[in-house]
Parts: sequence; C-alpha cells; structure tokens
Amino acid sequence: MLSITKDYIPVNKYSRAGMKLKAKRGIVMHYTASPGASARNISTYFASLAQQIGKGRYASAHYSVDRTSIYNSLPDDELAYHCGSETYTKEALSHLGTYPNNSTVGIEMCIEKDGSIHEDTFNNVVDLAVYLISERGFPNVFFTHKEVVGWKECPLPWIKKPEEYERFKQAVNSKLSPLKEEVATEDDDMNKVLDYAQWTWNELDKYVGDAYNDKIIDEWAWVEKVRKKKLTYGELLMLKVLIDERRRQKA
Repeated sequence: MLSITKDYIPVNKYSRAGMKLKAKRGIVMHYTASPGASARNISTYFASLAQQIGKGRYASAHYSVDRTSIYNSLPDDELAYHCGSETYTKEALSHLGTYPNNSTVGIEMCIEKDGSIHEDTFNNVVDLAVYLISERGFPNVFFTHKEVVGWKECPLPWIKKPEEYERFKQAVNSKLSPLKEEVATEDDDMNKVLDYAQWTWNELDKYVGDAYNDKIIDEWAWVEKVRKKKLTYGELLMLKVLIDERRRQKA
C-alpha cells in the first residue's frame, strides 16, 4: 500500500470537532465531485473550512485518495463531517445508528478530468480499505454515501456503474482472505499439543510443579496437563507469562 500522508486539520467548528467516534460500524465511500483535484487538494480544502466566519459549511472526510497518494485529514477514530443529513435510509439507521458520522470512517475518491475513477485510484482505495479493516478495527461493511442518506448521487461513478462498486468489495475480500487464513493458521498452531522430547517434558514438569509448590499457581490441573503431555503451545505461552509475572511481583 502507498504510504499515508498525515495532514491533520486543526480542531475547529467546521471540519474537525475533535470528538471520538462512538463506535466503528462501517466505511462510507464518497467521490470528490471535483474533476482533476488531487488528494492533497481535497485535504487542503477541508482544512480551509476552519477559516470560515459565521454560518459556514461543515465538511470533512478522514481519507482522500488519488492515483499516487493517500491523505489522512484527521484521525480515523474521530468524527468527520462526511455523511451528515436531515434524513437517513432505514439500512443506515439500522446498521450505523441515528447519526452515522459517529460510527463510520469516510473515504473520498478523487476523479479524473473526465469524471472517472482511475484504476490506480481504485487499487489504492482497495488497499486503504483492507488496512482499515485489518489494522484499524473497522468492520468489512461498506456504504456508498447514497446508501447512507438516500438522496445524494455519491460516488457518482459507482452509482452509474454499480458493478464497479461490487468489483471494489470483491477486491477487498480477495485481499482479506489470505490475512484471515494466516490468522487461522496461527490459531491452529497455538492449539496444537506440544511436540516435545521426554527430557523437555521433564523440565517443564519441574518448572510448573515448582510454581505450584511455591503457590505461584493454585490449579493442580496445569501440573496434570504437563504430566499427561496434553499442554498446548498457547497454554504454555499463557502459563509462562503468568508464572514469570507472579514471580516478579513476589520478589
């Protein structure tokens, strides 16, 4: 994935309230509606709204993406003004709550001069979505802006060609699948019974037995598991952390 450029907006009334999200329930997809504008341009625009005086426009999104860059305008665990409305769809109210800005991260996709989303931008957005799901704790749940508010034709290229929206979600799932398999493999390994030689089991028996005798642990079941050679890798890791920490506190 491209490196993410942090270009945080200062806390202000119109584009960064400085309030934390109340939940992480979905990812909302937008387009900039500004042909030829770069991700940097969009981030700069959001920052400029802070200079408004009196009754102004409220607008911002967490990320802006173009063919060569990803700009992050405010922390993705903070509220942004990207999908506010007087009315919301039933689906949005059901999944995102009564004020979806409180529970979503917003992504602005830059468009070319002809109004299209370039394939490089598309791929960068896929990578960003995978990052948000796999590393930032957002669910694999997508809404277009129109699916949230019902009335806005955004992102227009995907409203015109809904198959592109489906292609996007499929691409995200394809990139997430290997990550899920890797986690599943790691979990499987942790649940395997230790494959140790007898002398290693003997050493482990002494280590756990001493901890029991010293009242570091109080469950005889751990000693039995070792003696019956039924301890798993995950249990050993947890047990070692527990014993070492309790010995340290007792010292």
